[in-house]
Amino acid sequence: MNCSVKQFSKYVEWAFRKYTELFCGNNVNKELERQYLHEVCYFWQLTHLYNATNHTDDDIQKMQFTILRENHVIEKGMSMQNPRKGFGQEKALHLIERLSKYCDLYGQNNSAFLTYPLSTLLSYIRYIESQGVDIPEVRKAYEKLCDRVPTELKTDSVVGGICETTKEDLLNSCNKGFESLLLSRHSLRYFSKESVSRETINKALQMAQRTPSACNRQGWHTHIFNGEESVRLMYWQEGCRGCEEGFKQSVLVTANLKAFLSHEVFQAYIDGGLYAMNLVNAFHSLGVGTIPLSCGFGFEKLKHLDQFGIPEYELPILIIAFGNVEEKYHYAVSSRKDISQTNTYHY
Repeated sequence: MNCSVKQFSKYVEWAFRKYTELFCGNNVNKELERQYLHEVCYFWQLTHLYNATNHTDDDIQKMQFTILRENHVIEKGMSMQNPRKGFGQEKALHLIERLSKYCDLYGQNNSAFLTYPLSTLLSYIRYIESQGVDIPEVRKAYEKLCDRVPTELKTDSVVGGICETTKEDLLNSCNKGFESLLLSRHSLRYFSKESVSRETINKALQMAQRTPSACNRQGWHTHIFNGEESVRLMYWQEGCRGCEEGFKQSVLVTANLKAFLSHEVFQAYIDGGLYAMNLVNAFHSLGVGTIPLSCGFGFEKLKHLDQFGIPEYELPILIIAFGNVEEKYHYAVSSRKDISQTNTYHY
């Protein structure tokens, strides 16, 4: 749609008037509905201008965010329990192509960004070759890319890829203190066959109940799934392909839209997100492995969530697959940015 926000707002108001005439008659609070429309139009404007789908490579931040997303796909593949031999070659080549374009557009002044994805690619190549699979096309493309970047970025000090640890290390570190709790948590893509007890689940839920919320309304709700119903939820989510059958326990965190007022149309995401993160950390503090799975979908997908018994007025925030960890397991490194890139001091 190629129109201004003002034109779009007028169109929406016209459509709203027609809708109310047909279905609601005069039984409508027009001022309240107009406020909803203004919120929708403002969010449409922001989405149209800044969503990463639009003009992705014309904006360095959009390009970096989408490259990090593609980079994590490679890491996720390596962190699965039994990945297919030689997996991910097309994705690796596509990532190299994107990084090469990044060099063309922004590499001269922002080459440090390349360190993490280059490390992931190096880790990936070594991982695949250790399986006895030759990937000359990927290696050649990677080496050609490396020829274009500054020498200091060509390092064997891996900041991407996967790491291995043990259940003993997890249990020793997850409760030493808050810093240790945060630094020792990782998203896991496989669990042991031993189920997490309802007693442990309830304890995690009780801990997460301390989450702050707008005016203490506590508008969140949790839906616990077990066995094949949990697996079915994974297939609906579609973001954990190859892992679905192993995710036998999960919790869907929702936020009740009835808890919020007309000026709080996005507060459900805030309160629900705070709760979901606390629940992830609560599970981790109890030695339970987790992986957060996004519910950031459009309405065409979300409207089918009712098959799991989720009321229409509950907004899905996050699915958390959880389980007891294996004695030895590995996870994606998922390197983090320096805070200088994610923080601005205003004093």
